[in-house]
Amino acid sequence: MPLVISHSLPNGARLGVWRMNEDASSFPALYEEAEARFKSSSRRKEYVCVRALLREMNNGVMPVISHEPSGKPVLEDGTRVSISHTKDYCAVIVSDKHDVGVDIEYVSDRVGRIAHRFLRADEPFSDITSQLICWCAKEAVYKLFSDDDLLFEEMFVEPFEARDAGVLMVRNLKKGAVAEVSYHVTSDYVLAYSVW
Repeated sequence: MPLVISHSLPNGARLGVWRMNEDASSFPALYEEAEARFKSSSRRKEYVCVRALLREMNNGVMPVISHEPSGKPVLEDGTRVSISHTKDYCAVIVSDKHDVGVDIEYVSDRVGRIAHRFLRADEPFSDITSQLICWCAKEAVYKLFSDDDLLFEEMFVEPFEARDAGVLMVRNLKKGAVAEVSYHVTSDYVLAYSVW
């Protein structure tokens, strides 16, 4: 089973990461749904793996995912959910009580080529690891405050020292709120998540 992380967080939220190294057709019912929806094999795999992870996190019961008018996913029972996927991995965070946001990104130097698009001039993060953490943190905060429809420049990552795991603060400049974002750095991916 390719479950990499399954954590219950102190605030009651639950976080899961799944390594997508199996063939999507190894989940026949989910694969049939995915085949009917998507032409792309990578999109089918993402669809199947996210749902397999949700089922695993929900004691073997497959929750129904719907979407708010903003496009934000929500489980049919009202549970808040945030979903992310990247090369070979997907991540999900759920909470019955809190808004949540998660992002996962595979490790590569490509983020350095686009750093000027998501970093503000007053966010001088120059190394690849810090830039990946900032990217993921801002993506997680964007999902957390999805109703605010934030732009990258409307989020400010307070100075932090990149480590294998840690917590940083991201300011939602539109709302005047500050979100605490936890992050984990591995050799394969960077994961960031926040609960509000």
